[in-house]
Amino acid sequence: MKSELMIIPGIGKNMAMHLTKAGYPTIASLKGKDPQEIYESDCRASKCLVDRCALYCYRLAVYFAENNGVLPENKKNWWDWKE
Repeated sequence: MKSELMIIPGIGKNMAMHLTKAGYPTIASLKGKDPQEIYESDCRASKCLVDRCALYCYRLAVYFAENNGVLPENKKNWWDWKE
């Protein structure tokens, strides 16, 4: 089954699974959330420290959810959301 999360740039099958396991199964569930808290939930659900690049994906995903899928021109890729 394909997750709706996979329409978010940078969110493929693996990252959609991480988000779902962390308690964020839909785009709507990301609205108003703190990407750092999503990352920490992912680490708890995975029972390990998840690669920090996941945090950058979560920053993009939350912005995408809160802005009707519109991303800034200079932030179209997950790596653009690094500190």
